[in-house]
Amino acid sequence: MTVLSLTRPTSRLLTMGVATVLALGLLGEGGATNAASAATTESATTTAPAAPTAAAKPGLRFAPASSTVQAYTYDGFAYLDSGVWLAAYGETHEFWAKRKKASAPVSLTRTVIRDGRRTTTKAPAAIVDGLNGFKNGLTVQVATTKGKVLAKDTRSLCVGGSDRQRVEPTGRTEPVYPAFCGGSWFTRSSVSGIEQGWAAKLDTYFELETTQKNLVMTVSISDPVADFLGLPAKGRTVKQQVEVVDECEIFDCGEVAEELMGTPAEGFSSVQDGDGASARAESLRAQSGHTGHGSGSGSTGAGHRTNLFTLGDAAHAGGDHPALGQRGSTPSNRKPAKDTLPDLVSAPAWQIGTEVDEAGTDRLTFNANEWNAGPAPLVVEGYRRGAGELMDAYQFFYKDGKEVGSTRTGTMEYHQAPEHNHWHFLDFASYELVTTKGKPVTPSGKQSWCLAPTDPVDLAVPGAVWRPEATGLDSTCGDRSAIWLREVLPAGWGDTYNQTQTQAFDLTKVKNGTYQIKITVNPNGALHERTRSNNVSYRTVVLGGKAGKRTVTVPPYEGVDTEVEVAPER
Repeated sequence: MTVLSLTRPTSRLLTMGVATVLALGLLGEGGATNAASAATTESATTTAPAAPTAAAKPGLRFAPASSTVQAYTYDGFAYLDSGVWLAAYGETHEFWAKRKKASAPVSLTRTVIRDGRRTTTKAPAAIVDGLNGFKNGLTVQVATTKGKVLAKDTRSLCVGGSDRQRVEPTGRTEPVYPAFCGGSWFTRSSVSGIEQGWAAKLDTYFELETTQKNLVMTVSISDPVADFLGLPAKGRTVKQQVEVVDECEIFDCGEVAEELMGTPAEGFSSVQDGDGASARAESLRAQSGHTGHGSGSGSTGAGHRTNLFTLGDAAHAGGDHPALGQRGSTPSNRKPAKDTLPDLVSAPAWQIGTEVDEAGTDRLTFNANEWNAGPAPLVVEGYRRGAGELMDAYQFFYKDGKEVGSTRTGTMEYHQAPEHNHWHFLDFASYELVTTKGKPVTPSGKQSWCLAPTDPVDLAVPGAVWRPEATGLDSTCGDRSAIWLREVLPAGWGDTYNQTQTQAFDLTKVKNGTYQIKITVNPNGALHERTRSNNVSYRTVVLGGKAGKRTVTVPPYEGVDTEVEVAPER
């Protein structure tokens, strides 16, 4: 398995394939629609006149696209994206990637949904690339107009694509499936697909060093994968003419360079470094709102996003919050019903290493992920306490997409530091290095969080949300002027942070030997959840070396070596 990844020097990682997934929110369309039921109810179509073009034969097909595309060049490099779409005509195609545990092989199935009937087939193991889709399913080639091949790359085919558009006036009003493939070491299941009447944009991004002004780009789906998907023999390749334009003649080159090269989106990680798919997924990450501030949401250092919550004031008046001044329609609820609660789970640490930080201190770095096994979302809101830099935090409870209660749950504070400068919730998790007998050795410098769904962990759990970005609630870390914010962790999703620099373990006084990284979610019990039996995880590490050159050896976890640069294919 190879997982989309982008190592970031900041404090938060978003694994995935992550990807795009994350514009941050939580309940289904209309407030609480379960994505699973929405996906299977093919009768939920819009009323529209007959398609203006002849109806295509049911199945997956390349959607009509321009025969010419424009690419951009900067500093001798050309940046291309063909804009090729794969469309589902007359039926929905749903893909599930599942495994029982991290060391188990991934099983990939396709379900075709037509006229309410579901037909499921299992993909041959030879064409499955773990959680990433179809192995070597997509080939992108760039050549001169005379046919000389300049570059060619074969990559995994994610049928979920990176963007969605409608291809005919039938089908659902909005897409249901996530626009990504992939996951972390501990992802159990993920779903992707193309809804009837919709098309997914394929990952055809390419960059190469060239001075050519006219190129030819060819995109093709491999025969084994095309056979499984049912693509016609003559409809497996798209060829386009490419015109290369020097953007420096039009815009300021400094701005162009930042846009073309991409400002790496904070959060998208690092399950494994060095994955070539990372650069190709950058356009997805730019949509997520997780950019360069180490917190997990927002578009810039300030990190605030548009609030997507659309219910009226009467439906979301809140409990007896001081900031509201009076009791609203949502009662204070200190003993919420179990079916309105999340189930917070701690995953074991991974991608563990050593570094010497900017101050010359030896550190033990690691990734940490805490996720919500459902069935309800975790929703925490902060209300500013006067003019100070503290907020009173409240947990809200939801049932069937409706807010049914809330209660005080802790504190949020403004975190002023490089790559932060936003608000954090103080009572979410704790990271400790302990002895093999559980005795504390040293804590992590990370003691506060801005929650957001960065990783799909198990989208098959009850209440799982498939498209957090379209759900009606939005996470934000806020800036210094914020008087309110909301942090959300939907069912099925986790939040990954990368602990480096001062947030990693200080090894100055830690002797060589065997220890464990202890990760605890909801350590103080401040958050209401279904059970606390799965709140703690441990990962064994063996420290060695000497000052300035400390080393760490990490034994496999459940038969899986999570420390290799690229995860093995299984």
